[in-house]
Amino acid sequence: MKLFKIPENTTISPLGMPRYKEGGPEAVLLIHGFTGIAQEFYYLFDRIADEGYTVSLPRLPGHGTNIQDFKASTAADWLRRVTDEYLLLKTRYEKIHVAGLSMGGLLALILAEEFTPDSLTVMAPAISIRNKGVHLSAWLKHIIPHVKGDWTPEKERDELRREHGKEYWTRNYTGKVAEMMKLRKRALKNLSHIDSRILTIVSEGDKTVSPDALNIIESGVRSSVKEHLVLKESPHVLVNGCDKEEVADRLIGWFKQE
Repeated sequence: MKLFKIPENTTISPLGMPRYKEGGPEAVLLIHGFTGIAQEFYYLFDRIADEGYTVSLPRLPGHGTNIQDFKASTAADWLRRVTDEYLLLKTRYEKIHVAGLSMGGLLALILAEEFTPDSLTVMAPAISIRNKGVHLSAWLKHIIPHVKGDWTPEKERDELRREHGKEYWTRNYTGKVAEMMKLRKRALKNLSHIDSRILTIVSEGDKTVSPDALNIIESGVRSSVKEHLVLKESPHVLVNGCDKEEVADRLIGWFKQE
């Protein structure tokens, strides 16, 4: 991370604040997505914590602050952050469950390839992205630093989300997309290393990730226990969408399986 590029007055938005709650001997690591914020996981966090689990929701470097900070972060920074958190939890707790959304799903897959958590959940994993232009990002970053996003402030009622969106969602930075694609490449390359029981959740209403991510993952891993949930209308951030209760119920039930 190139710290000299981060403005001195950088602070973390209230929406980007990480959370940690001590609970029982089983821990759950939740991983948010690319340009995402911790706040999107707060409902799921609370539901899992209420079941007596220890829950950790870290903030990925460069997220929840400002665009200069984001542009100074890399795939290596994001992976290092969740690896450190996983190792901390593994040192302190009997069982570890890992669950990630979108790019967080890629990070969760990589953790499972390396460490074999007790369970793995990937939600709308960025394995099969609808916009095929992302595959050109490593080349485009040298020519087009950013492209217009499909987000507008009018979509948000909350002032804090409007401010966050202006920083992160009005433009898609090709260099940072290329960093995410590095994670995708690594996750895909080593899918066959995954032994953890795995739950994959996708949505037909997701405009970012195609539901065929489910087939890619289930045919690629060597896990003996594979389950999935296909939602109909949930948006990409399905942990905070119209089916968030069903998602939380399924995850909690999944953690309780042996």
